[in-house]
Amino acid sequence: MEIRGNITTHLKQCTAYADDILLTTRIKQSLLDTFQKLKEISGQYGLTVNGQKTKYLRSTRKNYELEELQIDLMYLDQVQSYKYLGSTVNSDNSIEEEIQYRITLGNKAYYANQCFFKSRLVSKKSKLKLYWSIVKPIVTYDCEAWGLKETIQNKLMVFERKVLSTIFGPTKERDGAWRIKTNDELDELIRRKNIIT
Repeated sequence: MEIRGNITTHLKQCTAYADDILLTTRIKQSLLDTFQKLKEISGQYGLTVNGQKTKYLRSTRKNYELEELQIDLMYLDQVQSYKYLGSTVNSDNSIEEEIQYRITLGNKAYYANQCFFKSRLVSKKSKLKLYWSIVKPIVTYDCEAWGLKETIQNKLMVFERKVLSTIFGPTKERDGAWRIKTNDELDELIRRKNIIT
């Protein structure tokens, strides 16, 4: 499509992975022109753009009304968030929705394997490997791009401590009473390699 430069030096960008294409522009007319060019060049190779699957998003923190965008005979719906390569992109560029979704998926993976995490027949080392290889990667998928606020860090730590408390179980005191392990004890057990670090 002969779109060169980056977002700071150019008004248009095209990012493509398999059949997922992301067009980035600053101006509505520029979006229309870029989309038209995408349709033309795709057509030269026998590819078509599916108008029912095509959406557009306006990235701004200001309130606005959702509107359809018409290009030729195709009507594109405007959305406030969408999935791109497994991550949620939203109009106000906040990451909270994505992280909450990741924690929900992590909970599903945890509860799906809860019989292993609670079993006395499985060693704590094996349970930790299960957590680190299956559950934790689900929660931390695409985390390199996250800007973490303290509230988000707390949510992630609460999730991890729930899993670690199940893995390591309670502590028996000298008087025979059982108590839940403290957060510091859990951090020591995993050598401070928590989900935030």
